[in-house]
Amino acid sequence: MSWPELPEVTHIIGREEIDLYAELSGDYNPLHMDAEFAAKTRFGTVIAHGPIGLQTVFEAVGSWLGDEAGGVRIDVLYRGPVRLGDAVTFLADSPQEHAGDLVFTARCVNQNGDEVLQALVVIPRHIAPRKD
Repeated sequence: MSWPELPEVTHIIGREEIDLYAELSGDYNPLHMDAEFAAKTRFGTVIAHGPIGLQTVFEAVGSWLGDEAGGVRIDVLYRGPVRLGDAVTFLADSPQEHAGDLVFTARCVNQNGDEVLQALVVIPRHIAPRKD
């Protein structure tokens, strides 16, 4: 018996996602909002707020668990910028049981295969999906 596979999720990051996140969070850092300013930074262009790239992890885990997604812990390590137009894809390793919980590692990559973040996902045993 094995755990069901986690879905592969991809989001293309556009200006609208960045603008909506800025409005939601109040984070109007010019690195995210001002192309002229951002062009002068080491990134050379506007980059998305960190949680925008993380959204693919939330969507994949949420769809995998359904209504039981509360209580999941996700530890994140940001590895690179997410730029306008990037296609961010969530990829996960097979879940493993650890200390009664379900644990897996994941990474998000852009369309070039560059890693933009790593995540460790811990799902408490009481909400883990059933094995196939």
